[in-house]
Amino acid sequence: MIHPALRAYQTVTESALTGREAESICFRMLIDELEAASQSSDLHVRNRALNRHQRLWSMIMRANIPDNGLAVEEDRKLFVRMADQAQKYGIRAILDSGLSLMPLIEIAENVLAGLETVSGGIE
Repeated sequence: MIHPALRAYQTVTESALTGREAESICFRMLIDELEAASQSSDLHVRNRALNRHQRLWSMIMRANIPDNGLAVEEDRKLFVRMADQAQKYGIRAILDSGLSLMPLIEIAENVLAGLETVSGGIE
């Protein structure tokens, strides 16, 4: 079974979107899900959003650990460091259901802003 976020990502990448546009859409979806989870009292909704958050950052980390020549070393280190910090806070949020999801939302919004700046904005 393919994870819904991965299926959405594959669907998006099969269209005429650039990689940055697809990444932007993934982060928009993550932000929407985290915001919905932060407003919900349903622990299942929160855990599902946190699980997807962890998986997305795990994919980002895996993609940036090896030097494949697609990103400069400084950028790769930044991506891995951001993924590490986001995942650490995500783990804390999984273990403490009272912990705010706002830091995770803010990280995702900052990444989205950076992606849109680089790609010239996406509607």
